Amino acid sequence: MIEIVMEDKVIEVSPHMTISQYQKFIKNQENYKNSPIELLSLYLGISKNELKNLPVSQVEMVENYITNEMAQDFEKDELYNNFEFNGVEYGLENDWSKLAWGAWVDFQVWSSSNIQENIHLLMAVLYRPVISKGKRGKYVIQKYKSEEVEDRGNEFMDLPVKYWLGAASFFFLMSTLYINNIKNSLVLTNKINKQMIRGWKILPKWLQEKIPLDSILH
Repeated sequence: MIEIVMEDKVIEVSPHMTISQYQKFIKNQENYKNSPIELLSLYLGISKNELKNLPVSQVEMVENYITNEMAQDFEKDELYNNFEFNGVEYGLENDWSKLAWGAWVDFQVWSSSNIQENIHLLMAVLYRPVISKGKRGKYVIQKYKSEEVEDRGNEFMDLPVKYWLGAASFFFLMSTLYINNIKNSLVLTNKINKQMIRGWKILPKWLQEKIPLDSILH
């Protein structure tokens, strides 16, 4: 980490873009791509006028530093099973068979509209505080509680976006598997229902009245 010394303050330049910065960048990326000063202003959290008042040597140093560090974050695409943030260790969900139904619902809601705007919330579902650790990197994380996600998500706005870039492909894989499972389940259910309807139609009418069709369909 490097520092920029200004007249009234010292700015610590983080080597990583945060999730909130990434969201702003994605929302208006053409503007940031075509204007280095806009991108530096976003990354440093200072106004363009403040940035213009800095010595050329400092700006060039920061620009080179950010360019090198950001390139590594965007090229690595590394999945992090756990990380420490603000003094808390977080672990990636590692038991999808026991994941609460509400988590899948939240996944569906936050990924069905503009996924980039909900990265912090998706991360808050994927990663939860580690409550115990075992051998060979094994760990147990807190159970999913829907009421805690928003607060954790807001805190994750300052999380380095490299964690999302690493988890994104994993998240999309899980979402695809989940959607396919639902599709397969619906296909199987429809097949079973068709067979049951055929069987019900050959029953005597008095028995059909005793066993209404809607009472036996899935």
